[in-house]
Amino acid sequence: MDIKNDMFIWVSGVIIAGVSYLVNRLFKSIDLAHSRIDTIESKVVSCAFLESQLSPIRADLNMIVKHLLEHRQTEHKENKLNKE
Repeated sequence: MDIKNDMFIWVSGVIIAGVSYLVNRLFKSIDLAHSRIDTIESKVVSCAFLESQLSPIRADLNMIVKHLLEHRQTEHKENKLNKE
């Protein structure tokens, strides 16, 4: 009876160790996958975010182009007056 009891404890220990190893590996793989996904998501830029970042730059560029076009017109008028 003592041998059966020892075998049961030994087999139970092996099964518990195997299950705990598999569970540990499974959760470790899931944690690694989540960390890789988080890294990728931090680098990916959405279209809406990009558009919100570009709108102030576009406004500045439009202001610069408008100023240059107005300056070009006044410069063109000055050249005409100087030639006459």
